[in-house]
Amino acid sequence: MRGTTAPRVRSAVRRAAVVLIGLQVWLASAAAPAGAVGREAAAGRAPDPVSVSASSAAGAVTSAPGCPSGPLGATRHLTGGTALSPGVFSSLASQLSVDLPFRVGGTQAALPGGEAQVALTNARGTLALALTAGDCTTPTLSYDGTSASGSGTWTVVPDAAPTNAYRGATGGGTFTVTSDVTPGTGKLWTVNLTGNVTLLQPQVAVTQRAFWGGIGNYFARTLSVEYRIRNTGTGDAFGVKLVDALPTDSRITRIGPVPQTVGAIPAGGSARAVVRYRVCAISCRFTATTQTFLTDALDANGHTETVPVVVAVPITPFP
Repeated sequence: MRGTTAPRVRSAVRRAAVVLIGLQVWLASAAAPAGAVGREAAAGRAPDPVSVSASSAAGAVTSAPGCPSGPLGATRHLTGGTALSPGVFSSLASQLSVDLPFRVGGTQAALPGGEAQVALTNARGTLALALTAGDCTTPTLSYDGTSASGSGTWTVVPDAAPTNAYRGATGGGTFTVTSDVTPGTGKLWTVNLTGNVTLLQPQVAVTQRAFWGGIGNYFARTLSVEYRIRNTGTGDAFGVKLVDALPTDSRITRIGPVPQTVGAIPAGGSARAVVRYRVCAISCRFTATTQTFLTDALDANGHTETVPVVVAVPITPFP
């Protein structure tokens, strides 16, 4: 008798375990946030092009000793700034600032690496660039006693400040510069920058909360679904918009409103958008295909991420 009972007990335990495991898997799939389908990895996004031209007639130049050896015996340190219109550096109005210690002597000049910088600043943060054009022993810029001019290269200055939307940026390019470097104020200067910058990229995950919002909506079968759009990427998201949240079930009608502008979502942050549906007369579940548009901090790499989200229609009219 004992030998017959043991297999039956083991069989019942196995069946219970299978049911329990299945229930756990179902609960995990229902609770886990849905991620974007078919999206590129953040590292696979294209670099953002940089093309900025700026000039000002309000530069200030001070004089100081030059290189300790070589032909460049004086320093002409230019500082200044100018406003950039929206669309030049991101979609925001911005500021370009220069800090350029020209080493000059004879007919030559240089901007040794690590000394000269240009900063591009807006409400999102600052992207600082280090400029290099020759060095104390090998000048590559021209100097005529009044102006320094020529070309060189730039690289992004590393920055990890969490409040700077341009943190973690890398990249480089070329520049040209022309400046009156005689000491004094009201000096004319022009800088042109071209190249590419790779930014930390945003990424989307979506969860939902379904509710009736009142007994009248329950009887009218008008369901509200609050979509929580989370930025799970390392970069901040801008221009975020819930383009659509279309049900795949023919019994469900999406009322709207869509699209909805969400705005900016910092890395690790979230925003919410509510979409209403006319749903089936009995308890059911449906999948809504959410589409979210977003860009990075330079308003580039704009793309739409598609995330399917399973919505369970509440059985009762109460939360």
